[in-house]
Amino acid sequence: MTDRTTVAVPVEYAETEEQDFNLQEYLRRYLRYWYLFPLFVGLTLTAAFFYLQIAQPIYQSTATLLIKDEKKGVGGSATDMLEELTQFSGNKLVENEVEILQSQTLMGQVINELGLPVAYQTRDGLATLDLYKQSPIIVEPKVLTAHAYQEPLVIQLEDAGFRINGESEVRTFGKTFRNEWGEFTVRRGVTHDAPGSPVREVKVLFKDPVALIEGMRGRLSVTQPNVKSTVLTLTFDDPSVQRGKDVLNKLLDVYIQSSLNDKNREASNTLKFIEDRLGLITGELGDVEKDVEVYKREQGLTDISAESQLFLENIKENDTKLNEVNVQLRILESVESYIQSDNDAIAPATYMINDPVLVSLLTRFNELAIQRERYARTTAASNPLLETVNTQLANTRQAIRENVQNLKRGLDLSRQNLQSVNNRFSAGLRSIPQKEREYVGIKRQQTIKEGLYLYLLQKREETALAYASTVTDSRLVDAPTASFLPIKPRRAIVWLGAAGAGFVIPLLLINLLFMLNNTVQTRDDIEQLGKVSILGEIGLLKKASNPESIIKMTSRSAVAEQFRALRTNLQYLGDGRCRTLMLTSSIGGEGKSFVSINLAASLAYSDKRVILVGLDLRKPSLQERLQVPNDRGVTNYLIGQSALSDLIQPTGVHPKFDVISSGPIPPNPSELLSNGRLPQLLTELRERYDYVLIDSPPFGLVTDSAIISEHTDATLYLVRFNYTMRDHLRHIGELSRSRRFANLSVVFNGVNYGAGYGYGYGYGGYGYGYYDGEKESKVRGWQYRLKNIVNS
Repeated sequence: MTDRTTVAVPVEYAETEEQDFNLQEYLRRYLRYWYLFPLFVGLTLTAAFFYLQIAQPIYQSTATLLIKDEKKGVGGSATDMLEELTQFSGNKLVENEVEILQSQTLMGQVINELGLPVAYQTRDGLATLDLYKQSPIIVEPKVLTAHAYQEPLVIQLEDAGFRINGESEVRTFGKTFRNEWGEFTVRRGVTHDAPGSPVREVKVLFKDPVALIEGMRGRLSVTQPNVKSTVLTLTFDDPSVQRGKDVLNKLLDVYIQSSLNDKNREASNTLKFIEDRLGLITGELGDVEKDVEVYKREQGLTDISAESQLFLENIKENDTKLNEVNVQLRILESVESYIQSDNDAIAPATYMINDPVLVSLLTRFNELAIQRERYARTTAASNPLLETVNTQLANTRQAIRENVQNLKRGLDLSRQNLQSVNNRFSAGLRSIPQKEREYVGIKRQQTIKEGLYLYLLQKREETALAYASTVTDSRLVDAPTASFLPIKPRRAIVWLGAAGAGFVIPLLLINLLFMLNNTVQTRDDIEQLGKVSILGEIGLLKKASNPESIIKMTSRSAVAEQFRALRTNLQYLGDGRCRTLMLTSSIGGEGKSFVSINLAASLAYSDKRVILVGLDLRKPSLQERLQVPNDRGVTNYLIGQSALSDLIQPTGVHPKFDVISSGPIPPNPSELLSNGRLPQLLTELRERYDYVLIDSPPFGLVTDSAIISEHTDATLYLVRFNYTMRDHLRHIGELSRSRRFANLSVVFNGVNYGAGYGYGYGYGGYGYGYYDGEKESKVRGWQYRLKNIVNS
C-alpha cells in the first residue's frame, strides 16, 4: 500500500436553521399527481349527474296552527263572553298539543283516511315518479301476505287489461285475483283513460302500517317558532307535493275533530246528570201542587189573615235559606255518590257548588281525567306520565271526599239552626187556626220544590247553550302550502359538493401516498435524517431517452450542467486533493454506474485523465453501458494473471477517459479484494491518471465497499429520488459520524424537478432555459409567461 502524504478530512455536515413554511414548495408536491384532480372531478361530477337523475325530489309542505291559551291569548270582553258560552273549554298546554299532533293515533287515522298504505310509482328514464292521485290504476287489497311488504307488485298496462309481473296472462279490471302477494282487486284510475297518458307500467308498493306510521312521523315536524306565542308550525317532507298538503290538511282535521269530541263528551255527561235530577224534582213538585189543590178544596181556604201573612213571610225567608242548604246538601250527596262510584267520566255540575275550594278540586279532577284519556290514546299503559296522572287523580279524589264531608257537616249545622228557627215560628203559628197552619206547611213544600225546579231548568239551558256553542281550542292560521323548489336534493349544493369532493379526494389520496411513501423525496429528508452534506444533484432524464444513457457533455442540457457542477464541487472534498473516489449506495438501482460514467466523462472533458474501475465483482454492468469486452479485468489483476497495461481499455467517449472492467465474476469477491493487490492497483492508477473513479457494489448489501473505502480519498454515496428508503438515510448518517468512509458526501440522483420537487436549479431558480438553448422556448413556457403577467 502506497503512503498517503495527505489525510483526507471529511466534510462536516453544517446544521441549517429551520426554514419557514413555503407555500409554493408545498403546492409543488401535488403537481406530480395533477392528473388526479381532473380525473376525480370528472368522476364526482358524473356521479352527481346520475344521483340527481335517480334521486326523488323532496318537497316541504308547511301549515301554521294557533293554540288558544287563556294566559297568552287575546283578553277583553270578547274572551269573557266566549268563556261564558264555552264552559268546557279548558286551558291547553302547547307542549301537550305538540305531542298529540305527533301521536301515532292521529297519524294512523290520517294514513287510513287517505289510503296511503298503497303507493304507486313509475319509471321515467333513471328517475322514479310518484303517482299519488295520478295513477292509472287503483289496487284494493283485501288480504296481504308478508311477501307483499317485501317486494313491489309490477303491473304492465295493456289496451285490453293488464299483466302482473310480466305474466303472459292478460287480466281484466274489476276482478279479484290471488297470488303470493295476497288477494286484490285492480280497478281503473282517474288517469287511465286520459289522452296521451305515458304510463304503461306501474309499481305498486304495499307498506306496513306500523313502519309507515313511524316513517311519516319522522318526516313530520311540529315546532313552536316563538316561545312567547302559542303558534305552531307544522312541516311535512314528501316526494309528492299534493300528498304533503293532503297529509297536513287531514292531520289538522283529525286533530280538531278529536278535540271537539272530548268537549262534547264532557257536555253530554253534564246534560245527562241535570236531566236525571230534573225528572225527579218534576215528579215531587207535581205531588206537592196536587196536595195544595186538594187541601184548599177540602178546607175551603180563600185568604190568609195579616198575622198569618207576617208569620208566613218570616217562615218563607227562613225556608228559603233552608232550601238553599238542602239543595247544597243534595248536590254534595250527588258529588259524593259520583266520587265513591269511582267513575272515570267527566265530573258534572261543578258550577252549582258555592264552595270555591270544592269547585277548584272538581275542575282539577275534570282536567286530569281528560289528560289521562289523551295520554291513554297516545302512550303505553306503563308510561310514567300516565302513572303520574293516575296518582294525581287518586289524590284529587281523596281531597274531594274530605272537602265534601267538611261541607256536609257545616250544612247540617246550618240546617239544624234553621229548623230550630222554624220551630219557634211554628210555635207562634199555634195561635193560627189549624187549617191555615196546615195550609202553610203544604205551601212551604211547594215553594221548596218550585225553587229547585227553576234552578235546574236554568242550568239545563245554560249547559245546552254551551254544548251547542262548543268550538275548538285551535285555529288554522295558514293553510298547508308546498315549497316551489325541492328541499333536497339541492342541485347547486350537490354540484358544488361533487366538485369539492373531486378536489378533496385527490388531496386525501396524495397525502395518504405521502404518508405511506417511505422513500426520499427532498433534500430536507437527507439533511434532517442523514445529517450529511449533499455534494450535488442529478436530475431525472426525459422518458423519451434511456435513463441510464451517457450524457453528451458538450451539450447545454440541464443534466450535463449538473454533472459539471458536481465536477466543480469535487475540489471541496476533504483538503481539495481527493483524487481516488468510490461511488456506492445502499441498494442496487440507485444509479452508481450511471453517475460514475457521466462524472468520469465530465472530468475528461475538463482535460483531466480519468479512469473508471469496475470493482462491482458480483453484478458488473460497466461493460454493457460502455460497450467494452469483459473477458479480462480487475479480477485477473487481483489474482495475478494479467498486467495493468493489458486491462486498460478506451471508452470511446473521450480520449482521456479509460476504463477497467470487472472481468470474470469470482467465487469469493470479498476475499479477493482483501488479498493485498488492490492498494497496488490503485497506486499505479494514481500515477497514470488525475482521477480514479471506482464503481463499487452497494454497501447496504455486501461488505466489499467497506474494504475498498480503506484505499480511497473520498466516498460519493448515491441516494435516488423516490427510490432510496428513508431508513437508509439514518444508516448513512451513522457512517458519516463514525467516519468509516473517508470524506463521505451524498449525490442526490434522479431528482424529478417537474414533480413538485421543492428546489429549483440554476440562477435564481429560473430553471434550465439558460443552459439548454434548443429547449429554451419550452422551458420558458407557461410558467415564465405567468410570472411576467403577475409581475406586470
